[in-house]
Amino acid sequence: MKTSYGQLTVDEVRNADKDRVVILSVSATEDHGPHMPLDTDTVLGMAVAEGAAKKAPDDILVMPPIPYGFNEHHKDFPGVIWIEPETLISFITDVTKSLAHHGFRRILLLNSHGSNHPVLDLAARKTVIQSGIICVSASYWNLISQRINELRKSEIGGIAHAGEFEAAIYMHLHPELVDLNKAEKQILHNAGSKFFNLDLAAGGSPANLVRWWSEISPDGTMGDPTVADAETGRLFLEAAVNATVELVQEIRAMPILKRKDHH
Repeated sequence: MKTSYGQLTVDEVRNADKDRVVILSVSATEDHGPHMPLDTDTVLGMAVAEGAAKKAPDDILVMPPIPYGFNEHHKDFPGVIWIEPETLISFITDVTKSLAHHGFRRILLLNSHGSNHPVLDLAARKTVIQSGIICVSASYWNLISQRINELRKSEIGGIAHAGEFEAAIYMHLHPELVDLNKAEKQILHNAGSKFFNLDLAAGGSPANLVRWWSEISPDGTMGDPTVADAETGRLFLEAAVNATVELVQEIRAMPILKRKDHH
């Protein structure tokens, strides 16, 4: 059973089970401190998507990723490629409309870059309105916040950007590309605030403020990568894969409902 959309032939698309959930991973190409590569979000997002497809091949097709995101606030650091949110919403919805045109009825927009979340939420809503199919958006870390807190070594504030969570998973996948000798603990982003907290597993921030990254981080890091290790990364990734499979199976079981105009 092929799980890569790009490896399908035209006949396989024509005859595909259109209720398989198509996962589109949307990420970013940006700074992740001096200790991690620019492609961190893409590598991690695809590891979750492809891991889920390996566990549930009958239920999932994985699209090629969109490796660019809404991240202009990072551009003071070298290497960042940023996309305007309106452009990104339009691009994503063009992809989802294309999938709907070919008969696919269930799509998961799997986010792997924090600031993409509102963009993907809007793209999913537009897809539902325009195409009449099921389209769900989710940031994979939000699916496993309880498990993250069970496994983490860092304090609250230690898992935000290029911190323990991302460094540990990347170390599990490609240890040769992470250099913790260059990593520093950078918990400078309102970790003790009642209303503002960027920690990915802190339960969400009641209020939202995203400053220029260079205003609040000297090297692009937000969190504590110094405590990361590959084994914890394996467990983080395993949890994200399992939760994504559960989400996919729920999406697949959802009924396709019909609109009713009450005018």
